[in-house]
Amino acid sequence: MKKIVLCLLLVGLCLFAGCSNAPSADTQETTNAALTPVTCASEWVDVLAATVPFEDQMTVVDGSTAMTRYGVDEAYSGDCAMYISSMATPEEIAVFKAADGFDTQYFTDLAAEYLAVQKDSYADYAPDQVPKLDTAVVRTCGEYVIVCVSADNEKAASVVDAYIGK
Repeated sequence: MKKIVLCLLLVGLCLFAGCSNAPSADTQETTNAALTPVTCASEWVDVLAATVPFEDQMTVVDGSTAMTRYGVDEAYSGDCAMYISSMATPEEIAVFKAADGFDTQYFTDLAAEYLAVQKDSYADYAPDQVPKLDTAVVRTCGEYVIVCVSADNEKAASVVDAYIGK
């Protein structure tokens, strides 16, 4: 019985260690590795949360929170997912799938408006965070619009671009 408990604790520690927000030692390996296809918004946010460095603690929230924050029309019932920070930083990941008559341009425009409002807010609140918003990643991949504001937006762009095939 003690061996089983010990094994479970070791497995738990290994899983816990894998949840770190620290960037990997070899960032090239992440973007050059064989990429598993991403098939939904929650997979997109998980991939970015696992491969992109964030200074703040990131928390997954439900799709309705993402829709509210970005001002998505209530008629939208498509796939969306989001990770947010503690608000001390503007760091976040949001992914929306074009559906219900809402195309990718609709979500790209919402992202631009949202990021502009965030810049204004952080300019007063935490001006040192504005460069993260200035270089935020907004990409379209098929039916998905991906928005990422991180501690390393260049890394975020390279991860997304690797999936897009750029």
